[in-house]
Amino acid sequence: MSENGYTPVAAARRHRPTPTERSGSNETGLLINVIRSLTSSVSEDQREVEKSRLEKGFKESGALIDRLVKNHQQDVEECLVSFRDVSAKISNCRERIHNVRNALHTVKSLLELRRDDLKKLWHENAQQKSVCEIMAKLEELREAPSKIEALIAKEQYQQAADTVTESRQLINGRLSRVEGLSQLAAEIERFAKVLIEKINDTLVNMLVVEPFEKHLMHIIRTIPEQRVQQNSYCLSLVSKYRHGLLSDSSSKLRIVASVEALSTLEERNWDIDRLMMLCKNMIDKMIVNTVQVMKIGANIDEANEGDTTHLKQLMQLLSAQLDSASQQHREFGELVEKLFGRNDVVTSFWRSAQSAVELVVSEHLDINPLLEKQNVHGTARKQLFRFDNTACASPSTNSSTHRTKAVICKPSAYNIKVIFPILSRLMETAEKNINDSPCELRRFMHSFVMEVFVERVKGELATRIEGALKGGEAVRVSTNKKILPSCEKVLTLCKEVHDLIVSIDLYADRFAALWLLVLTDYFKNMTDVYERVIFQFSSHSPFLMQMTPIAAVSGSADPVPSDPLVTTRRPKLSSAWTADDDISRLLMSLPNWHAASISPTTPAVESEQDVGERNKRESEILIGNLGTQAQNRLSESDLITDMNDIKMFASLHESLRWFSDEIRELVHSLPANVKMMLDTCMVQVRLKDGQMIDNKSVPSAIEDCVRRLESIADSCLLLLHIEIRVHCFFHLAPLAKYRNPSSQDEVDPEVVALGRDLQLFHDNLKDVLSASKIAYVFDGLGHLCASIFIHLSQFMPRLTESGKKRVCRNVWGVQQRLSRITNRREADLDKARAFFDLLLDNNPDGILAIIPEKRSQFTATELNYLLALSVRSDKTLASQHGALEKRQMILNSVLNSIQKS
Repeated sequence: MSENGYTPVAAARRHRPTPTERSGSNETGLLINVIRSLTSSVSEDQREVEKSRLEKGFKESGALIDRLVKNHQQDVEECLVSFRDVSAKISNCRERIHNVRNALHTVKSLLELRRDDLKKLWHENAQQKSVCEIMAKLEELREAPSKIEALIAKEQYQQAADTVTESRQLINGRLSRVEGLSQLAAEIERFAKVLIEKINDTLVNMLVVEPFEKHLMHIIRTIPEQRVQQNSYCLSLVSKYRHGLLSDSSSKLRIVASVEALSTLEERNWDIDRLMMLCKNMIDKMIVNTVQVMKIGANIDEANEGDTTHLKQLMQLLSAQLDSASQQHREFGELVEKLFGRNDVVTSFWRSAQSAVELVVSEHLDINPLLEKQNVHGTARKQLFRFDNTACASPSTNSSTHRTKAVICKPSAYNIKVIFPILSRLMETAEKNINDSPCELRRFMHSFVMEVFVERVKGELATRIEGALKGGEAVRVSTNKKILPSCEKVLTLCKEVHDLIVSIDLYADRFAALWLLVLTDYFKNMTDVYERVIFQFSSHSPFLMQMTPIAAVSGSADPVPSDPLVTTRRPKLSSAWTADDDISRLLMSLPNWHAASISPTTPAVESEQDVGERNKRESEILIGNLGTQAQNRLSESDLITDMNDIKMFASLHESLRWFSDEIRELVHSLPANVKMMLDTCMVQVRLKDGQMIDNKSVPSAIEDCVRRLESIADSCLLLLHIEIRVHCFFHLAPLAKYRNPSSQDEVDPEVVALGRDLQLFHDNLKDVLSASKIAYVFDGLGHLCASIFIHLSQFMPRLTESGKKRVCRNVWGVQQRLSRITNRREADLDKARAFFDLLLDNNPDGILAIIPEKRSQFTATELNYLLALSVRSDKTLASQHGALEKRQMILNSVLNSIQKS
């Protein structure tokens, strides 16, 4: 510890640089280290050491400096010389600066002396310059009207607008105090209005005229040059085309230039509504021109009227023209919205387009006369469409009462059928562009269709149905066709309604209701026709009975006898059988019905055994029901004896079958969107006698009506099938009665009458029914007649030898006549001949003897009939009591033994 009380602290160890590091360091670093050591050392000894080292270093540094100065003596001398030169130049510069400053002070003093004079001269110069500029502007303003006029003539609208704007700025600005410019200002404003009108006309031309005329040029190219030369408008179009005025390459640029010129000219005050009104009037005018060119192209004049094909082409052309104009308006509208902030240009165009299309459609649909006609026949109604107060009602040009109607064909409400699809697309486009649904055009068309057209079609359909079905038209058979003319007429009506459904698909449900009306009325009428023939009336004076006409359209009432003596009403026998559900179902279940009615083009595949079983079954049904009736109550009034009625039933069958297939094809051919709409439309239809088709979709209701018509057709065919068999019973049943054996005729008159009836049936049916249906009517008659002969044997009295032979000849006569018709042997009648031949060759005991070999040919019942007739015909056994019973017991015993074996 030192005497000052501080503990000595060892000097901090310093890093001493190596000789190489020392050579690279400078003396300044060494000096700093030494000073730091001296200040931080505590002990005196250490300071002394450091001091001695410092002195040593100082000496070394001095020696080093001397050495360096000696080594660089030349450089130091050069630096000193340079320093002296620089110092001398600085001194010279300072002297020159001092002289300049003195000169500036002199100039300042001189300028201050002349300032007032210069200021006065400057003011005079400025005044002279301003006067010269005013004179130049006045000269420019004086030439402005002629310049504007020249620019307008060159269609340089932007330059003209700039000139007008500059002139206005001068008149209202710098030259506002100049007197005598009022006349010049009025002249400039007049040319400004001319410029605005010219630009508006140019825009109308680009927005409406050019899009319309480009499409018209396609038509003019197809017109012979001679006819083009005869029309001034066509010539002007050709001239424009040749000069390239209809080129659309610069159309957008021209629109932009015109709108920018108006923007410069009018700023925010441009009357766009007036331009839209000009476009509207021009659309009306261009439509008239379009009709004119269409007429020239189609060679339509007073002597050669157009048709709906030309109208369709016109509407398609108008649609294309409006689409092109809409595209131009869309580009124009984007520019207007950008410059003026209005976005209703396209909307305004489509409203004007709808108004123009409404006018064209009204004239071609002849709407006003339709409304007047309705007002005459009904109560006074408010006029549906008026154009008196619209913008196009100007007396000079566009009033519908002052201009010639632009029609290309004869106006008719039915023209809507060909133009509605095009109008539908236009309505969709308009609604898309104006964001409004329904649009005005759609409301217009809806009013026309719903309030005028549907009712007119309904009334005309009722009238035409009445004309097709009234009186004898419904059943008049054409001499060279299978189809009833009334059926063809009704199908024509259905096709017309089908065309309306397809064409005016938005109202498919309304026209489908008319379709159902036609079908239901036709069903009612066909039901009346069918019932009128099948029903007969009994009275005290049956030959004086007359029928009232059928209510063709309403189908409300059955025919009623006009004779007050008529008291009863009953159907023909065959129709009663046809109406019997059990019998008709049973007969329709047989294979021959399926082959004839359901699939007439597919031949039935039946074996001989199947045919025999089918004929046997049918004969059993008929004999079981008609056998006893034919013996007791069957009369000529139960038969249909008028062959015109027979032919009518055949034609009715073929007609209704054909009609049903055609209606199904029409329904099937409806577009998918129409079918979807009709599937969701539920209807309620009232048929004859209160029958209802309730809560069914339209296609289902139509199919129901078609099935009912097919049911009438099936009833007609089944009735013919049964009727010819009733004739067989009617003519053959009397043969069971006692006959005078002295008659010299080969066959009985009934057989001749039956053959005549069969031939008449065939002659009247062969030209109407198909081969399969003819076969259905006549096939099985041989088996039935054979069964009738055998069945009638139980009712025959005692037969003499000549009587037995006569029966055999009757069977042979029926077979011969039937074979000539069917071109077959009719082998089933061989069985009946064999049945009666046994009576000729055998007595009752002989018949019992041959039972074993004849058992396969006849049934037990038929053998009993044969044995009973043989006993009745035997002179000895007929009077013996119990002779028949005894032999029947023997017969049953033989049959039982044969069955057991």
